[in-house]
Amino acid sequence: MSAGDQLEIRIALSGPDLERLVVVGGDLEYLVDVSASRRLLTHTEVRLCAGILRRLLIDNELTQLLSKIGITKATLLTVEATEIDSALAAWPNQWIFYAWAGGASPTGAHHAGIVLAIVPKAEHERYESLGAFYEANPLPMSGQLRRITIRDWLRSTSVAINTKEIGLVQISRESMIKYIANRKGGVHFDPRRDLTIQKPSRRRLEVESHLLDHGLLRVGHLSGPEFEVASMVQVIASAEWAAEIIRVAREAAPDDFRGDPNELKFWTGQREADGTGWATSRFQPHAADDQTGIT
Repeated sequence: MSAGDQLEIRIALSGPDLERLVVVGGDLEYLVDVSASRRLLTHTEVRLCAGILRRLLIDNELTQLLSKIGITKATLLTVEATEIDSALAAWPNQWIFYAWAGGASPTGAHHAGIVLAIVPKAEHERYESLGAFYEANPLPMSGQLRRITIRDWLRSTSVAINTKEIGLVQISRESMIKYIANRKGGVHFDPRRDLTIQKPSRRRLEVESHLLDHGLLRVGHLSGPEFEVASMVQVIASAEWAAEIIRVAREAAPDDFRGDPNELKFWTGQREADGTGWATSRFQPHAADDQTGIT
């Protein structure tokens, strides 16, 4: 889907499929709500959001929902996000110290892509000044806002960290979500790190977690990895398709989103009252003493 495309959903779901719609719609609504405040998220909100992002994007709840309503190419859904892979490709790998994608724009400190590099003295001393070096070698130091598919966005670089042992380690956004969700308390808290593991895929996971544990960057009270997740929340929250899924969920199951907080319903199995089998009691707040009565 291109920037101008809109996702219009018409559905007729029941049972588990309707429940999945409510779950996905509610998750997306939560991401929209926490992002709308324009403040820096708390540590707890970041952890909660990481679990939601894992469930929606990595555990494929979003894809499964869309397939149920006839949208088989969910991977073509797009997001607008900061991309640093192009900037990283322009630098010699050995010069890069670290880089972060970021992109969230809360009130206060924030960044949209940052590359911290160390230029060898032998490379720049041939020029009159560092300014002259950068003029002759216009190396990018920030990210670019681009529209990409969800699949490519998850595969794109969230952070790159240089190491003496194995060189530049580029960690994807998908791996960043898993790090906060699986190892830093979003869903599980797992402080174990074992760099002696020989299996390549498992060792890669341990290396990534070990590097991310160092933080290296802070935005307000958030560590670098936490700000990455906060940035991903804002990306999803601003997507047009997210708003459409929320709208459909609210229309398909209004009582799950707009239930009257002053109602207490009892299932009776009898076709009484409104004919649904539910009997209803209403709580009437008393303005004078802020107490509640039941009718």
